[in-house]
Amino acid sequence: MKYRITTWLAAALMLSSLHATAASLSDIQVSNGDQQARITLSFVGEPEYSFTPQGKRLVALDIKQTGVLQGLPLQFSGSNLVKSIRAGTPQDTQTLRLLVDLTEDGKTRAVKQQNGANYTVVFTINAEAPPPPPPPPVVVKRADPPPVMPSRTTTPGRNPFSSSGHERQTVMTSSQPAMTNNQTVTRPAARTVSADDKVIIAIDAGHGGRDLARLARTAPKRKT
Repeated sequence: MKYRITTWLAAALMLSSLHATAASLSDIQVSNGDQQARITLSFVGEPEYSFTPQGKRLVALDIKQTGVLQGLPLQFSGSNLVKSIRAGTPQDTQTLRLLVDLTEDGKTRAVKQQNGANYTVVFTINAEAPPPPPPPPVVVKRADPPPVMPSRTTTPGRNPFSSSGHERQTVMTSSQPAMTNNQTVTRPAARTVSADDKVIIAIDAGHGGRDLARLARTAPKRKT
């Protein structure tokens, strides 16, 4: 979208500007978009100008010229980068100031062009790209500890010959008293038999050692 402003003082100051060293502003054109805007200032004679950012969304354009600009302020609607152009307080009486309001943060650059005795100064304003979102936080996953296995208790083996399921222990006891370290047991020496000794072996006939013949002789006789 293009807008145009013509200064009424250009014709009034035409005669005086021929003898003056400063150029006179004759026209303002605005090409406005959502990401870029161009403000073109036309001059008769070589201009003196400067621009100063007053923040991310305000730019001050200073022009070396006296007089009053007609047709300000300019209001822009819609999704345009330039919101308005209005007159500001100049630095001195020999300067005109234009204030450019932006809808987004922008950067400005200026280019001067010459066509014979006429000059144009093009102010190009570009919207700044928004900063990228911060990266997501790095989540460090902790390794889970290994599961704790319950300890197994070892049970002794069962006796397969025990019906009750419990082992039966057999303890051998001796009728003799326990022998201590300081006691000495005396046992009879075993007899050794030499080849010349006589060995008498008594054979029991099964009568308890009694002589049956002798008993028969000494037994009382029964009378018939």
